Amino acid sequence: MKIVIVGAGSVGGHLARYLSGEQMDIVIIDTDIKKLTMLNIEHNLMTIEGDGTDETTLRRAEVARCDIFVSVTNLAERNIVACGLAKEMGARITVARVNHDGYQNDWNVRVFRKMGVDHLISPELLFARGIIDSLQHSWADEWIEFNNGRIIMLGVRVAENAPLAGHCLKELPHNHELLHVAAARRNMKTLIPNGNYRVLANDVLYVVTTSDHADDVARLTGNNPFGIKKVIIAGSGQVVETTLLNSSNEFQFTVVENDMSNVRRLMRNCPGCEIIQGETSEMGVLQEAGIGRAQAFVALTDSSECNILTSLKARELGVKKTIARVERWQFYSMAESFGIGTIINKQMLVANAIFQLLIDEGSLTTKCLVLPDAEMVRTEVKAGSRITKAPVRELKIPAEITFAALMRNGKSELVTGHTHFTAGDQVLVVCLQGALQNARKLFN
Repeated sequence: MKIVIVGAGSVGGHLARYLSGEQMDIVIIDTDIKKLTMLNIEHNLMTIEGDGTDETTLRRAEVARCDIFVSVTNLAERNIVACGLAKEMGARITVARVNHDGYQNDWNVRVFRKMGVDHLISPELLFARGIIDSLQHSWADEWIEFNNGRIIMLGVRVAENAPLAGHCLKELPHNHELLHVAAARRNMKTLIPNGNYRVLANDVLYVVTTSDHADDVARLTGNNPFGIKKVIIAGSGQVVETTLLNSSNEFQFTVVENDMSNVRRLMRNCPGCEIIQGETSEMGVLQEAGIGRAQAFVALTDSSECNILTSLKARELGVKKTIARVERWQFYSMAESFGIGTIINKQMLVANAIFQLLIDEGSLTTKCLVLPDAEMVRTEVKAGSRITKAPVRELKIPAEITFAALMRNGKSELVTGHTHFTAGDQVLVVCLQGALQNARKLFN
């Protein structure tokens, strides 16, 4: 498969890194030779210095024979034009990044499709939906749905008094078919646990379960669901505005922002929201914002360090739910180890959204999201493949790989030792980084 990416910035570069491990023909275009050189050194892909809206550059990239054309520069108009040109030249599927969710209304979508844009992706809208989803699922740090919500992947931290704490997974006094602990994070490392794994307090578990057993996961990990009404947001920008405009009346928002021009813009565009000018590092400002009555605190400034620190402060002040924007990868594990709650990263959100588009188009049947130091893969079982030969308990599965769930004939279920895969099954596989090729061999 040939994929052309226009834009080697944070989003395009991150997407290229993900796709480079998929044994695809990757071409990335940008006018910044320094960004391209770094990507070329680190990954197996082709780079072209040039403008994605220039016909000559697109012909050099052989866009006419590409399967997927993705334009993710910071300018929506440039992305739309690039996709239109690529479509005209023969690209099969085109995806354009837009910076305003208003572009995605039905009328615009129809017009852009006529111009050659098959799919629109807004990082800000993805970010906003991620925040809203996290607020709606108060007790979980991660909540990711598959197969129309029938299968759920939960990221949860084990509480001190949790029924799970201190037990090996094989000793747990519950029906093993209710949940599958697919991965665990301890001391900033990801593990694929087996039955002998002893769960400890403060472990972060990635649990796969069915939609009707999410409450069981909350109970077993010592996490009590609670309602969220009052939410304080630190920061401004398009992400904050998009979040406010896409939220229902279930939340009462207060935004703390120091820049007066941003305060005026939010007051103009989001009249139903309380806006306070000031620094979140100042106790008086937080008290004025009502930190003592807030159930959630969302840190969305451009500084990962600031977001981590203010989330920690909110925790100390008794806020139950904290959400932090962390764009710098070197701080991701640190933020997780501090237990600040939900961590949101724009590059990962966009990459996962594009992976899902490729899966839905039938162009990609594997990687659908990436965990810290691990990957979750959705793949289809082929007739005659190794994993169809016997039930799971009789297969020799490498320790760094686990099967979490399967979708068969529209129905979803967790994988157990008794599961016998058949051709056409869609399987969720979790594996440590570097084990993806071994996982693929099981399905070929």
